[in-house]
Amino acid sequence: MRRFTFFPLIFLFLVFSSCIGFVTETWKPPSTIYESMIVRVYLGKPDTELKVTTNGIFQVFDVNDLMIKKNIDILQLNPFSLKARIRIVPESGIFSYNGSRYRGEISIEPTSNGPIVLNLVPLEKYLLAVVPSEMPNSWPEEALKAQAICARTYVIREMLNKVNQTYDVDVSTTSQVYGGVDKEHPRTTKAVEETEGTLMLYGNEPIHAFFHSNAGGMTEKPENVWGGKSLPYLDHIESEYDKYAPNYSWNDKIKFSDADRLFEKEGVGKIESILVLGRNLSQRVELVEIIGEKGSRKIKGPDFRKIVGNTKLKSLKFGIKKEADGFFMKGLGNGHGVGLSQWGAHGMAEDNFNYRKILKHYYPGMELANMVR
Repeated sequence: MRRFTFFPLIFLFLVFSSCIGFVTETWKPPSTIYESMIVRVYLGKPDTELKVTTNGIFQVFDVNDLMIKKNIDILQLNPFSLKARIRIVPESGIFSYNGSRYRGEISIEPTSNGPIVLNLVPLEKYLLAVVPSEMPNSWPEEALKAQAICARTYVIREMLNKVNQTYDVDVSTTSQVYGGVDKEHPRTTKAVEETEGTLMLYGNEPIHAFFHSNAGGMTEKPENVWGGKSLPYLDHIESEYDKYAPNYSWNDKIKFSDADRLFEKEGVGKIESILVLGRNLSQRVELVEIIGEKGSRKIKGPDFRKIVGNTKLKSLKFGIKKEADGFFMKGLGNGHGVGLSQWGAHGMAEDNFNYRKILKHYYPGMELANMVR
């Protein structure tokens, strides 16, 4: 999950409604997404030969929703030959594409950059494959419920922000991981079903429900990661249970030859030193200076992490020193650090905190609400 944009949103917020799961507020989606609550998931760009299968039969509809093929069990076509969108509807509600099975429908849409493949899936069915893709299904029930509500709130916000765009989310950590039917598990399905329709609001709007693996003891403000405005419900929050996680601390090394390659575009020549110049309240690095034989360059912490790579530089809570064969890094946490720490939620759940207390800890000031249609 990464950066966000702000759009003016108008919502109807109803109070003193039915109580479901101890949540008394209700929220009605605006007309832009009210009718269907269908998530448009970007599955990628197809090859010249596209194949879709199902355990049963398909119906195929054109851009005007007129049926153009019926009762077929395999669809093979050249997507680059399409002049307009087609929608493929499996009778079983499940289709196979590119080695994975998905719920809902598949849409192939021509764009100026070539055809794209979308999965059109009802919101709650979408979550069945997101929660186990983002959090181990063996984790405590209350942590899984917290994850389900985070995932639901996140995607609803994306749906509202991207009404006039081609799709809402993709299948990767750029949005939230969506592994399809084969990732589903009874324990995570139970967490989704028992929190059905529950989301987080602030100021009558769904919040930006960012989450990450491990905060390293304290979460981060979004403006320090992606820029933009601060959000009152995303602050520096202590996350004490992170320290019990297997990924709380880490170390890695940038070889000298790799450093020269990674920072080649900075134009400072052979890298001689890398220095941390500043940290914020959460002790994450704000500014780095790289010193080379031809000069030096200052780089913002988030940009430095992008250059080095998120796999090697697991978080911005790190120190770095020069050694005989490269630059040794040692740090805490895993991920951008904004919002819910998944390992923090795991620890809280094991210590008998319920999902409501977990979420209110990581998103202070937010309110839980039930979505009504």
